[in-house]
Amino acid sequence: MKLTNKQKGELGEILVSMELMNMGLDVVNINTVYRNYKNADLICMNANNGKSVMIQVKSGTTHNILTGYISEVDGTIPNLETSVIGPWVFVYMPDDKMSNMEFYILTREEVIELISSSNKWYATGYNRKLKKKYPVGIELEWLKGKSSKATKLHPEYKSTLHQPSKDNWYKITELLD
Repeated sequence: MKLTNKQKGELGEILVSMELMNMGLDVVNINTVYRNYKNADLICMNANNGKSVMIQVKSGTTHNILTGYISEVDGTIPNLETSVIGPWVFVYMPDDKMSNMEFYILTREEVIELISSSNKWYATGYNRKLKKKYPVGIELEWLKGKSSKATKLHPEYKSTLHQPSKDNWYKITELLD
């Protein structure tokens, strides 16, 4: 059975919840109470000390995972710093098999820097003039800490992540200690 994009998003949220619960944390999916809450999908809690954190989950099946943001033609993203309220988990689903999924975890600060700098590069570093707003995506290679290769059309984008973010669950658990 081929999954729809909505189903893949929901599956990503479930899998992230399961990973966090396996670490002994409590997780509530906000979307079960409030349909498509804008700034987070999950609330993760440490029942031992009462600390909690809100987490955004973004799932994708291609090398470019959409962030849900729309960029202005000059590469700016309105309200980026105020709308990113916690860590993000990018779930890469290359196919419909759950065994092939990969999790990339970024802190709030890493998310803001990566989205802001890569989008500015996309809008201005391609030697072109954009004419309309466009959806903002994050390349899988950037989440792996790699840079985009330069071509005749544009210089390389140097990822702001200097190391891979795959399975770095500590970026969430440290917030709950």
